Amino acid sequence: MKKSLYFLPLIALVFTGCLSEDEEPDYVEWKKQNEEYVTKMEELTENGEKVYTKVVPEWAPNDFVLIKWHNDRSLTEKNLKPLSNSTVNIKYEMEDINGKYLGDSYSMTQYGDSIYQSMPNENIIGMWVAMTSLHVGDSVTLVIPAGSAYGSASRSPIEPFSTLIYHMKMKGVPKYEK
Repeated sequence: MKKSLYFLPLIALVFTGCLSEDEEPDYVEWKKQNEEYVTKMEELTENGEKVYTKVVPEWAPNDFVLIKWHNDRSLTEKNLKPLSNSTVNIKYEMEDINGKYLGDSYSMTQYGDSIYQSMPNENIIGMWVAMTSLHVGDSVTLVIPAGSAYGSASRSPIEPFSTLIYHMKMKGVPKYEK
């Protein structure tokens, strides 16, 4: 009886290993599509100018985000820009590379109408980088590659290897920390 109890976890491990091998090819193409999308956005130009700015933080040189500003940055450059442990208020919509809705702040009311509030360092690396790159009043489209988002992990409704696209506005910094 004891011997069969020792082999039970081994058998379960073999079956789960087989399942993940069968499921993995589904994400191979998705991962490739997401990587190609990021490369395309990184190279995208309009009137000879790059549309997105690549932001690579000093503290995480292997991570980056692509940011497209929709406002005149000279009008917000003197506004407050949060630090990693500041508290920020943003409004956002999130989608994948196919435009599939993944979430938004519009149903959130705890901190004001449609406001998502958090400290940048409490988010995925891509959001952390973006939040600390924006000034209050900035409105952006943000492309976060899978490696700076959830990577190979799944977080419903976000599939593994998904590039996240945020349409976001920095509304305020109610608590600025140094």
